[in-house]
This record gives sequence, structure tokens and C-alpha cells, in this order.
Amino acid sequence: MHTGLHLLSVVLPYPVTGGSIGAEESRLDFDIPESGLDRDVVTEKLNALIGQDAAVTDRWITDAELEANPGLVKTMAVKPPMGSGKVRLVEIAGLDLQPCGGTHVRRTGEIGRLAVSAIEKKGKQNRRVRVVFA
Repeated sequence: MHTGLHLLSVVLPYPVTGGSIGAEESRLDFDIPESGLDRDVVTEKLNALIGQDAAVTDRWITDAELEANPGLVKTMAVKPPMGSGKVRLVEIAGLDLQPCGGTHVRRTGEIGRLAVSAIEKKGKQNRRVRVVFA
């Protein structure tokens, strides 16, 4: 599910304001200026990325490299842990690259099908997108 949320942040390329990962359901909150998101369209795009069966790898960069590339950080509320001199990057080949300490599959095809179960308005610009296994 965690890798699926990375892909959701590719489908919806907006700043992430919050999130939660669960066994049955997960969610990401996005800072989206206007609504109009369609659950079926987002689900279709998400599963198309999963179906690419892209490799998921990680590597390390220095704190200084991350500071020089602030665009790598998608989350507004949670900053990557820094101070030890290195930060782990997770890359989904050709799709996503961001700091992350979480557990991931080796290939996106291992995720299985996901479905957007709800898109909720949580504020003027905040949209909560809930995802479940299909």
C-alpha cells in the first residue's frame, strides 16, 4: 500500500499535507486549489502506473544534496529525517523519486489493483483521497 501512495502522489502532483497508511485503507491529503477530481479517473491512472511493473529501488544522498534539491520533498507537514548526514531516497523507475524511510515492494506490479474509495473536501484547498485494495 505504501508504494501505491507514492504512485498516487504522481497521479495527483500536488503538495501532500498529510496521510495515513493502513492494512485495509490508506489516504493522502493534498493541497489542491480546485476540486473536480473524479474517483474513477484517478483510479484508472493509478492502476495504469501500477501495471507498468516499474522497479522500486533506494539509494542514499547527503543532507546537503537534499537541501540543494528541495523539490524532492512532496510532503508539507513531515520533513525527511536529517542530521545523520544521509537521507534515503526511494525511486520508482521513471515515475517517482522522493525521500522515504518506509517499506516498499520491489516492483509496482506487486502492489495489485487499488481503487479510490473516496475523495473528501477537508478544507478550502485540502482534498483527502482514500485508497483501498480493489
